[in-house]
Amino acid sequence: MSGQSSLAYPEMRELFERNDKWAAGVRKRDPGFFSKHYPGQRPEILWIGCSDARVPETTIMGCQPGDIFVHRNIANLYSPQDDSLNAVMMIALLNFKVKHIVVTGHTNCVGCQTALNVSLLPTSKAVTPLQRYVEPLATLSRTLFVDKRPPSLDLLVEENVLQQVKNLAECDVIKNDWKRRGTDGVRVHGWVYHLEDGTIRDLNCSIGPPGHTPGQRMVNNYF
Repeated sequence: MSGQSSLAYPEMRELFERNDKWAAGVRKRDPGFFSKHYPGQRPEILWIGCSDARVPETTIMGCQPGDIFVHRNIANLYSPQDDSLNAVMMIALLNFKVKHIVVTGHTNCVGCQTALNVSLLPTSKAVTPLQRYVEPLATLSRTLFVDKRPPSLDLLVEENVLQQVKNLAECDVIKNDWKRRGTDGVRVHGWVYHLEDGTIRDLNCSIGPPGHTPGQRMVNNYF
């Protein structure tokens, strides 16, 4: 396959220039940074977040590259048929033995707004990839109608996170981890990031393996 260099495009060239400056700055501050990270990673958290460009998990959590394993999609959704996310969870749990999975929604979510708009329309067969993708979220939105009035976007964002935490706790990948690791198995949490002020809010919906002690510090045992 032949093509043109990305550097022919001004926007791409600017990104390469930024990368050069960033890498040089990191090497200056910490000469061993890249050699330390190259051999592997040992994240303790798997972040399941939204694709929204305003919610970069490593930045908003004040973390460094290598701290958080990540899967992002539109509106931070999970379904048992999602082999992309299932594969991410298997790597996170089997290879890294992450301690926590965090589902993080955010205010003013375009994916949730799309589903909310769909829920206002008469039910019809989903045709486009986006319609099929948000269909479960639109269905959730319809369950939140009160006297034919739709839920607020903020409410749908919260309820969506709660639903995804529930979906994860019921999926085979998580159940298998709990069987394998017992009370040391992964914990699943639900948060909402507020674009208005940059803060994270816990939805108090954390779930762990049967018999686990909430709040207990976990120790990773790597192979």
